[in-house]
Amino acid sequence: MITALHKGIFSPFVTALIEAACVVAYFGFLRCGELTVNTNFDASCNLCIEDITFEEDYAILHLKTSKTDPFRSGVNIYLFKNNTSVCPVKSLIRYLDVRRSRFSIACNSSPLFVMENGEALTRTFFINHVRSILEIIGLNPSNYNGHSFRIGAATSVASKIEDHLIKILGRWSSECYTRYIHTPKSTIKQAQLALISD
Repeated sequence: MITALHKGIFSPFVTALIEAACVVAYFGFLRCGELTVNTNFDASCNLCIEDITFEEDYAILHLKTSKTDPFRSGVNIYLFKNNTSVCPVKSLIRYLDVRRSRFSIACNSSPLFVMENGEALTRTFFINHVRSILEIIGLNPSNYNGHSFRIGAATSVASKIEDHLIKILGRWSSECYTRYIHTPKSTIKQAQLALISD
């Protein structure tokens, strides 16, 4: 997706915005509603500029509220540098640089992710742009929704890290995270073949 995004399908501003939003959503195991707004921006619950802090090797994204935080105590999500083309820290820095050059004045309580008109990133705008990229790279966009980054992150690490770490990364308090993990047919076939092997 990121490679296709950098081929100039959107303006430089939208490219930086969508890249940062996608990469942060993936590495942060975010729900779409945690980085976008449905209608109106509310600084008391939506992501603001003040909710991102940069350290030497990582960034901290502070979610003021989420589905699994009924008391709104907030949670910090650590996004580490990874020295790849999909580094969440580099993507955020690049987006914020592009944003500063376009909108020189922004207060700390301004939306973190904004569209070209300066308004908070909406779910519709984000999903429509992600689906456009998916179509360009030959994937069926109707198979993807607002939880796709969360599902993709959980599925990607399912065979690589311990279950309790998946729960921590995704901020799951129960075993429901297993619903997000898509098991390839080849893995199911291998499991069934193991039933008959000596």
